[in-house]
Amino acid sequence: MAIQRPADARPVAPYEFRGFNGLIGHEVVAWRPGFVEMTLKVRPELCNANGLLHGGVLMTLLDSASGFACTFNETATARRLSVTLAFTTQFIKAARDGDVLAILGAWRPSASQSTFAAETEIYDQRDDLIATGAGTFRYLKGERSDGVLRFLDRQAAE
Repeated sequence: MAIQRPADARPVAPYEFRGFNGLIGHEVVAWRPGFVEMTLKVRPELCNANGLLHGGVLMTLLDSASGFACTFNETATARRLSVTLAFTTQFIKAARDGDVLAILGAWRPSASQSTFAAETEIYDQRDDLIATGAGTFRYLKGERSDGVLRFLDRQAAE
């Protein structure tokens, strides 16, 4: 089932990723509890020797979107710590240098208080499906010090 952008997803100011995610260069476009939309313009240094976007980059994007969709609180002013327990990826079509990708992540219902599930999809600028992912994640104790999203519409719930 294709992930749909909820009508109440709100535009987000630039978020500075840290660590490995900071090297990839993806950006958060919109967020709401249980959903995130990100984007990435594919660059040559992200491609493999065949000139295709490296599968590890796709997996990173899928994993990152899962976490963003599921770890912020309702007002996006705190982000819970989490780790990936299991993740399944399906590569559908190749992406290349210059492609602009949309990465969609969505929370999926779980009965557990300590784990969560998420699904993710990546599309290119032609709306062709590039990759999908589904994972299970564990919440950890504590929050991230960089866990704040700022909304562009200046109407963040406080």
